[in-house]
Amino acid sequence: MEELVRVTVVDNEPEADLTVSMLGNEGIRAMWRPTNAAAAGLGAGTSSVMGPLEILVRSEDAERARELLA
Repeated sequence: MEELVRVTVVDNEPEADLTVSMLGNEGIRAMWRPTNAAAAGLGAGTSSVMGPLEILVRSEDAERARELLA
């Protein structure tokens, strides 16, 4: 299993999707997930995520991803 690391935190789903897409265009596979704080506030049956989202990449891509996001 590859190690994933957080490279940034964004405020909402559209921003997370845009960030993941931008990193993908640069050859960096990325994903997003709710932070622990956001996950704790999710209700059953919720179709969208509320709260901060963390952007994750493979550990070997983290430095380059952070540079691109700076």
